[in-house]
Amino acid sequence: MKRLGNLSPPDFEDLCRDILQAETGQRFSAFGAGADGGVDGRHSKGPKSTIIQCKHYLNSTFSQLKSALKKEVPKIDLLKPSRYIFLTSQSLTRARSDELADVLGDRLKHPEDIWGAEDIEAALKRHPDVEKANLKLWMTSTAVLEKVLQSGLEAHTAATKAEILDELRVYVRNPSFEAAFEKLERHRVLVVSGPPGVGKTTLAKMLTYHYLDDDWQFCAIRSLDDGFARLDEEKRTIFFFDDFLGQIELDRQALVQRDGQLARFVKRVRASQNSRFILTTRAHIFEEARRLSDHMDEGRFQLSKFLLDVGQYTRSIKARILFNHLAASDLNREHIEALLQDDWLKKIVDHPNYNPRLIAHVAAEFPEDLEPSAYPKFAFRTLENPALIWAKAYRSLSMRCQNLLVALYFGNQYRQSIKVLRESFNAIHNKICEHYSQPSKPDDFEEALKSLESGFVAISGNQVRFVNPSVRDFLKEHLSDGDFLGLLPPLCVRAEWAQSLWSHLKQTFQTDPEKLKELAQKFCEFANNLDQIPNFAKVKSEQYHYWYSELDDLSIAERSSLLLDLFEHSGDRGFLDAAISVLKSDILWVDASRDSRELPELHWRISSFVDDDVDGKEDLQVSVETALVRSIEAGVPMDELVAVKDAIDEYLNEAIDLEPIEQAINSAIDYEFDEVSQAISDLSSERELNEHLELLDFIAKHTGRSAEAARNVVLEKISEIEVPDYDDYRPSSRGRSSHADSEFSDNDLVSLFSTLSK
Repeated sequence: MKRLGNLSPPDFEDLCRDILQAETGQRFSAFGAGADGGVDGRHSKGPKSTIIQCKHYLNSTFSQLKSALKKEVPKIDLLKPSRYIFLTSQSLTRARSDELADVLGDRLKHPEDIWGAEDIEAALKRHPDVEKANLKLWMTSTAVLEKVLQSGLEAHTAATKAEILDELRVYVRNPSFEAAFEKLERHRVLVVSGPPGVGKTTLAKMLTYHYLDDDWQFCAIRSLDDGFARLDEEKRTIFFFDDFLGQIELDRQALVQRDGQLARFVKRVRASQNSRFILTTRAHIFEEARRLSDHMDEGRFQLSKFLLDVGQYTRSIKARILFNHLAASDLNREHIEALLQDDWLKKIVDHPNYNPRLIAHVAAEFPEDLEPSAYPKFAFRTLENPALIWAKAYRSLSMRCQNLLVALYFGNQYRQSIKVLRESFNAIHNKICEHYSQPSKPDDFEEALKSLESGFVAISGNQVRFVNPSVRDFLKEHLSDGDFLGLLPPLCVRAEWAQSLWSHLKQTFQTDPEKLKELAQKFCEFANNLDQIPNFAKVKSEQYHYWYSELDDLSIAERSSLLLDLFEHSGDRGFLDAAISVLKSDILWVDASRDSRELPELHWRISSFVDDDVDGKEDLQVSVETALVRSIEAGVPMDELVAVKDAIDEYLNEAIDLEPIEQAINSAIDYEFDEVSQAISDLSSERELNEHLELLDFIAKHTGRSAEAARNVVLEKISEIEVPDYDDYRPSSRGRSSHADSEFSDNDLVSLFSTLSK
């Protein structure tokens, strides 16, 4: 019965309606909490009506409960229901139940229509689907919380048990959950999309909690390689990829690398009974990716069919979110009473900038000395100008803390190891402090990280990230001082950091070409060292305990493209010399997938936009051609071969010697048909081999080759495989809520919040 205390009054009313619908088979309409005219739910059929009344008086005395019921009597007489059912979260003895029955008199048609906490718990045992649908009832148990913590989900989000409970306390069940669960079960893949701050990650986590309770394992991935490594037919696994296309804007480099991989991974998940895949992205980023990607919306993939757009909350849901945050906050009654004056509630709930992230801030991050009468204006100003959330806190930070946030902002937005972050911080911190005549100390990085943890950044294992994407949104707007930004280009120590900085500079000063030219020239010193900064790093597999190399910084093509862009904005041909050095570097390794797809377009850019009289143009073109042959010979993934051939056909013309390039790509394609036994030697499941067949057909169709002989080899291997018998996963019902979200009037709004001020 203690768990009923995890419910807010509106949550308790939802639970009571769910229970009575399960008990009676009748649908009950919902009404606003508070001064509701004696009705929390109604079922009508012809002249007969059943009314339910809920009193969440768990922390009140029985005397207070009895007094509250007496006040309902005149309302019952006015409504004249055929049946009146009274439910309370208080524990009721037989004697107390009889006392309440005496208050109601002949208005109570059946003695069992008075429900106490024991009756509610008994009903939940009879209807486990109702319990499953009410997350706050079972998620707060110690056993379930331990299961969640051990799953890796909260390690990924750097949350503690107390923070999970806090998040559950303010969570509001809404129709998007049922829609998301149905889509995920139907397709096994779900893309949660929406504007910033609307609860995409929260929805994904709530879905994951349900699967964890059914003994699934959780796997947060930061790359699709991580996902492929963890796919296992025998283990029920739910994969989670947060902001998979970028946090605040489209990561085009990631898209180039991932769109083919993503199509392949989604196909693998959809073919597996024991896999589910949840991805989140901002809506505008997804739309831009659809325009640019070859794979995102093509007929054989169509990621958009897995899309669920969230964030379009009804008025009552928005009111409930605000209610739950205020109920869980440290605000006193006077602050909440101030919201009930002068239409402040209406202004907040109906504000065009309303979103759960801002509501969480105004409920939890208000100034300690804020007078109650000033609280509504504080909340409204936050909605009017969301940047205020971080602006004041940022201005109060020490220079070392601000510099750490700058180092993190221009780093890899998917993952930033403490080691890499320290390198970037150390590179910029002392110079910035020296420029502004501020002191610096050797332990500034460690001290800054400690100061910022939980407030601005979250640390999970050896990875650092912003505590939520709104910090990155704020810094994008805040970092606009040309003098400060001009200090940074010579201080770059990683290529991706330089690329992110240059991208930011182009957006910030896009209307000032002279300023951009000046800033581009400041990258000269860094550019001269770019061929010496390694792009691959050794990584140890945590699952299989072996070392392997992976791309750790910008690829050769990406570095060369960055340098060409800097040349185009500055006119300094030193950037072209730096690009030639990058393309010829013995230190840099080719990345077969990225370089082979991007180098043809780079060659076209040089041919089209670098004047013929520019010294070194021909050498640069030849260097690109040589690097392209090397990248193809390094082993282009099978599902990228057609895309690479298409890029070659589109961007390279007959004015150059195409023979080495065409020979390299044709040899790579021929290998897939002529050496198919070798190509499939490490494939052991029927699913993987069928995928290989599809790819052979796809390549054959686009290159004019015959796939018949290669198909026969694959089919023969398939015939030798014994298909294992896996049990079907049958999800426990999530109990779709049938409570209609009827019109939620201004009176409903006030009556809901009036319960908080009592």
